[in-house]
Amino acid sequence: MVKLAAATKVVLGEPGIEHVDGQVFLNLHIMNVGEAPLGNLHIGAMTLGGAQRSSPPGFPIVIDLIGASSTGHVSARFSSEALAVGGKYLFTLSGTYTVGAVAHGLSLNRFIRLPAATAATLPGLKARVASSSRGHYWNYTLFNDESAASRKSLATFSLSIGAPVAVTGIPAGWAVETDGQTFVLWYAADDAPPYPHQLAPGHSLPGFQLMSTRTRSEASPAALTSWNHASDEAGPVVTDYVMTPYRRA
Repeated sequence: MVKLAAATKVVLGEPGIEHVDGQVFLNLHIMNVGEAPLGNLHIGAMTLGGAQRSSPPGFPIVIDLIGASSTGHVSARFSSEALAVGGKYLFTLSGTYTVGAVAHGLSLNRFIRLPAATAATLPGLKARVASSSRGHYWNYTLFNDESAASRKSLATFSLSIGAPVAVTGIPAGWAVETDGQTFVLWYAADDAPPYPHQLAPGHSLPGFQLMSTRTRSEASPAALTSWNHASDEAGPVVTDYVMTPYRRA
């Protein structure tokens, strides 16, 4: 085991950085540059100077495996309100991982210089998900923060999960697909204009709910897809993290 531990080295690669609409978006690369695979990576904290974290909404973020000479990817988002353009700020990421059956602590950091704010490079989607949990239930509310002029309605909401679940909440006019273990997809069941059950700009929609035998949470990827009513075709997608049942009993 000592040999395996010595053959494992984890570093934080150069992150991708975007500064848009008062938010700093970080695309992070966790690089295993050693000779042994590492497993059960649990990220328990991420900070950027004194900035307020916007995403993920909680921890841990779990990566099951990063092979030897391979890279794992996570993202984070912080408010830039307390930061200055051109300033250097320490980003930190901490957690744990295992090599074989041996657990190790992880602490990575690097300085990040805040670039000037720019406009989004691609047409985006202003939408978000609020998640909460109590006991064995996880609840989600969708928010479409687009202006009415955009004509972009929310058509689907999907989750990647790592625990057994049952879907116990489906809003009226929506349907769901799931394998009960790795994914959940809710979608507006409208199949022709004017798509009355899609979530219109400026509105919110609660009622999405999961039940699990687990009571702890982890942060998992989620995606919202839009439908452009002006052109009657698929629109932009927004991805983020939400809290879901924890994968371990």
